[in-house]
Amino acid sequence: MLLLELAVQSVRGFSPSVRIALKPGFVVLKSPAEAPAPVAGLISALCFPDGKGSDAALLAAGQKTGKAGISFQANDNAVWRLVRELGGQGSLHKLNATTRQYEVVTKDATEMQSTLRAQVGLPPRATFDAIFTLTPGQFPTRRASMKVERQKKKAGMDAAVEESKLKGLKQELAKAKEAGELQYKLDGLTSDGYRLESKQKTLDDKQAELAAARAELADAPTPEKLGAPHDIVQRVARYPDEKKKSAEQVRRVMEERDEAGYGAGAGRVPAVWSDSRFLLSVLAGVGMVVLGGLSEGALHYAALLAIAPFTFAALLALRYIEELQAQARKGSKGDIYSLRIKKLQEEFALYEQQVNSAMEAVGAATRDEFFGAMEKPQTLQTRVAELEVQYAELQVDPENQDLPARIAAVRAEAEALNQRLLEEGGGSGYARSEIEIQRDIERAEQVLERAKNPEDAFGLATSPTEHHEDPTPALMLLACDLFALDMAGMWAQLKDRTVQYLTALADRRYHAAEVDRDGHAFVHAPGRKVPVTELAGRDLDLWYLSLRLTLVEKFSARSRVPVVVEDGLNGIVDDPKLPLLNRMLKHLGTLTQVVHVVGQRRDSQADEGQTFSV
Repeated sequence: MLLLELAVQSVRGFSPSVRIALKPGFVVLKSPAEAPAPVAGLISALCFPDGKGSDAALLAAGQKTGKAGISFQANDNAVWRLVRELGGQGSLHKLNATTRQYEVVTKDATEMQSTLRAQVGLPPRATFDAIFTLTPGQFPTRRASMKVERQKKKAGMDAAVEESKLKGLKQELAKAKEAGELQYKLDGLTSDGYRLESKQKTLDDKQAELAAARAELADAPTPEKLGAPHDIVQRVARYPDEKKKSAEQVRRVMEERDEAGYGAGAGRVPAVWSDSRFLLSVLAGVGMVVLGGLSEGALHYAALLAIAPFTFAALLALRYIEELQAQARKGSKGDIYSLRIKKLQEEFALYEQQVNSAMEAVGAATRDEFFGAMEKPQTLQTRVAELEVQYAELQVDPENQDLPARIAAVRAEAEALNQRLLEEGGGSGYARSEIEIQRDIERAEQVLERAKNPEDAFGLATSPTEHHEDPTPALMLLACDLFALDMAGMWAQLKDRTVQYLTALADRRYHAAEVDRDGHAFVHAPGRKVPVTELAGRDLDLWYLSLRLTLVEKFSARSRVPVVVEDGLNGIVDDPKLPLLNRMLKHLGTLTQVVHVVGQRRDSQADEGQTFSV
């Protein structure tokens, strides 16, 4: 399991609004205030809601509402998101891998916890808080110190100090009221800025839409752009009828030609010399002439008889000539019919070529596609006219005048107010609520009143003897449940590595350790065995830290659970050892995700690497 994203709004200890994409490994979160942001408490409150709205305590001072959300990557790589209104209802979402949208899984607090445990891999709350979050307040001496401090506060304080505190609280109350007024103005400016930016976006979107429509209109096909006749659409529409009409005209001309006898069936005139009568007449005439020329006497006059066959042959030749002339006249009329047919065919071919060229130019395979393409200019002209009217209406709207300047002015004013809020909050960007301050004032007044009674003051001044409890049994019991081992088996898993951590952090003052069957711990110093409850306070804290680091390291070898470390350990670990501790945390970051939360002024090597501001 990994933390993918943390988003907060109006949450105590964070910037007013922040969204951070968390990466695997070692991550440093730098808080806007000197104290670390309560990341561990926020994650625990979101993942383990009690259903009573107790997470409202995380609201930033002066804020009535706040939001927080966490995104997880489960062990099966599924992505989940948990979103909650602080003090209100929350919802668990899962990313749909197909649509890339988050879908609500449940809004029930109990179902959320069971789903996070069963499907995301989150341990129970007690285990998560005690093992996978590390805060200064968890250390034995800090717990004891806090207990003693609470007892000291109950015992009372001197009147002058209480009066000073009361005065400070009243000043804080005045500042909180002022901050509340500033926050109210800032919320109004934020709302105005959002409204103006929405109007500007609407205006820009309408301008872009108009520009796109004009560009599309400029590219739309027209007869002029296609180089086609102005009535090309009508020509395409008439094309089937024109094709039938042309074929019908050609057919009628051909029928007319055939009826006139000038069709392809009309034969040519046979040559006269192919007529046997012509040949016989010529031969007879020639024979008579030859006979008359070669004979004497009465046969000499036979040549005169050749006139008759020659005359008949001449008549046949004349008829042949007349038939040739008639055939020539008939051929001329037939050519006229052929020309008429050719003209009709050429006219339709030109018509068809114009139609095909126009359809090809617009990429249309059918007439319907061509009609649709040619209708675009008119449709787009109407659309452009509508958009021009809409854009003009937006431009003349008084609410849309000088939007960029108004947005810049609102942003500048909001930034100035936000800066004032940061200054009022001491750089943290938030202040406590007026109700909380008023309660502190009432308590301070009560304590001050009791402090004025010498007997009460004496009775409360006695502080109990400081006592450090052994934190090992409770921690080992949780570990046994987490690892599903008994006490002996659990300690066997942890022993060597815990001693290594302790030896390094405690400058080799201890070389061994053991845990009995009840979970009580003992450490071995040269020549003696010491219960951890008898250790000096800082050494007990180092023992606790070593055991905590070991638990995380061992469990991370089995399954990944994010670890949240809130800074403030420099009072627990000696300053020369802080770089060593930082390397230890970075080592854990190679096994699982470690989120190290530091204060704004922290000067440490922990700021190296993946650092994000919260």
